[in-house]
Amino acid sequence: MKMSESITAISPALVKAQALIEDAVKDSNNPAFRSKYADLSAVLAVIREPMAVNDLCVLQSPTRADGGVEVETLILHKSGEWISQSCFIPITKVDAHGTGSGITYGRRYGLMSIFCIGTEDDDGNTAVERPLAPKQISAPAKQIVMAPKQLEIRAEAKEAAKKGIDAFRDYYKGLTPEARQVLQGEFLNEVRSIASDADKKEIENERNG
Repeated sequence: MKMSESITAISPALVKAQALIEDAVKDSNNPAFRSKYADLSAVLAVIREPMAVNDLCVLQSPTRADGGVEVETLILHKSGEWISQSCFIPITKVDAHGTGSGITYGRRYGLMSIFCIGTEDDDGNTAVERPLAPKQISAPAKQIVMAPKQLEIRAEAKEAAKKGIDAFRDYYKGLTPEARQVLQGEFLNEVRSIASDADKKEIENERNG
């Protein structure tokens, strides 16, 4: 997380805004996980008025990053003070649809993290190209046995995520394409959740410190 040299004006404004912000409504469906989630418009809907009445605005800027996209979320106060946080989203489906989905996910994820908004995750399956399997009656699936190296990569990813999304992003960038495949699907969502929780704790500690 980055911030202006002084945050004496933006800090109380954020405290007041957060007190007014409610959890986002889960009004969209994710067929891949058969669950509901709050989309970007739902998240924006719960922060617009609390930000406006406290002289805050939000700017979000996506940039291309190795293996995905990086979305910077910047909260700006009328005093000129600001707080910024970047969110790295891995992308395996490298086309317009996959990139657009990754950017949208990064924008929503960034806003939820910086404002500590609670909601069910997630709609990011397009960015990681998670296809919806057809319903069918079949024999019990065989348990997938992972190689020691694959287990080691997953353990390292979790440790990096415990330090926040920036640390996980740096770790992910250093992986080979083959190693990145080990972190896809449901495990990637789990790691994102760990990183999000770590960033939220950091924000709370800074506000309470």
